[in-house]
Amino acid sequence: MVAKSLIGGGRSLPGLATVNQYNRLRDHIVRSLDVVKGDCTVDGAPANYFEFPYDWRRDNRVSAQRLKEFIDRELPKWATTLPFVRPRVVFVCHSMGGLVAKYYLSALGGWEHCRALITFGTPFRGSLAALDLLANGVRKFGIDFDAVSSVLREFTSVHQLLPRYPVVVDRRPDPGPARAVRVHELSGTVGLLDLKRAAAAYEDFHRRMDEDRSTHAGKSLASLVSMVPVVGYGHGTGQSAVIDDQGLRTVEDGVALDASKQWLTTGDGTVPALSAVPVELSDTGTWAWENAKHSSMHATPAVLKRLIKSLALYSTGLGDLQGSEQAEEPFAFGAGPDPRALNLRVDEVYTQDEPVVVTCASADITAGTHAPQLTFSGPATPTEVVLDEHDGAARWTAVGLSPGSYEVTAVVGDRSVTDVFEVW
Repeated sequence: MVAKSLIGGGRSLPGLATVNQYNRLRDHIVRSLDVVKGDCTVDGAPANYFEFPYDWRRDNRVSAQRLKEFIDRELPKWATTLPFVRPRVVFVCHSMGGLVAKYYLSALGGWEHCRALITFGTPFRGSLAALDLLANGVRKFGIDFDAVSSVLREFTSVHQLLPRYPVVVDRRPDPGPARAVRVHELSGTVGLLDLKRAAAAYEDFHRRMDEDRSTHAGKSLASLVSMVPVVGYGHGTGQSAVIDDQGLRTVEDGVALDASKQWLTTGDGTVPALSAVPVELSDTGTWAWENAKHSSMHATPAVLKRLIKSLALYSTGLGDLQGSEQAEEPFAFGAGPDPRALNLRVDEVYTQDEPVVVTCASADITAGTHAPQLTFSGPATPTEVVLDEHDGAARWTAVGLSPGSYEVTAVVGDRSVTDVFEVW
């Protein structure tokens, strides 16, 4: 089976992630920039804009090798159209796509051909959602989807999404004093998690991407490639895992983090903020923050506008105006976390006869500064939407939605957040 195109509509994989369509991202780039579109599946004429679909179920190393073969084929062709310029690649990646590109850069020598890596919600350090899924399986509507869970456990890519940092607090009596450990350092039985596959994912995938300056001409990867991770914040996101005699559960509290990192206990609803930062940027603070959900952070109007400005600078640069030693950096994506951030929650999937419940919390709602609003976009409109207050947050209950994929947008004052869900 071969992936032929990017996702065209909102899709949900319960327990792992929800992804919104990439049409807006594509349309904005093609409409705003002078690009020549190519087709990854065809060895055609020279082009400088490609969408690289891959089978996300497979080992990310396989996808990265395919990416290398594709770039080795296409980049020399584009170079023939620019005889006095050495073209390089700019990656714009969402979620797991950033891991594929990063492995290509770090482990397969792709840094030599890359100008920039822009990522939206890429779990460079893993996701608690993957740990929960592999240990406990998929459960929705009060039903254990054992068949789905068993299939997902066969995917190497899902194991490569496991957290790679000390994030599990083991409170079982056997290991001794409770302390935070990495997933592959656990022992005994951890639900249905295969600890051997977890260890292999850490050693063979993540550790292969770690800093090895001997493969980067003696330099740091971050000094050779412009790395711009866009980090989502403000939304309830699994931060730690706790194991006791009741099993494994994920929590939104940073119980596995020391006090100095507690301010990082936020995220995009799927990927923790600290995970969305590449290891190479751990000490630099050059992160771009967005109060957006994982599914849609690559498609908000503000992000798209700033993305185009950055891509334009990568193409033309300002070095000729500043001097070769003082070229300006691309436009920054956003400021740091804002206390007025919106925290939007909606389940990944609902049944047709089940009410859709959406909640949104923010300081502005609590203070009564702005009235919250909610809109739905999809194959149908709700027959009724009721707004009330629940635990200090605005809560909407909508009924009458037919099966399909929907976008839901909460607006509070000058802020808005979009997420997607499906009705089955």
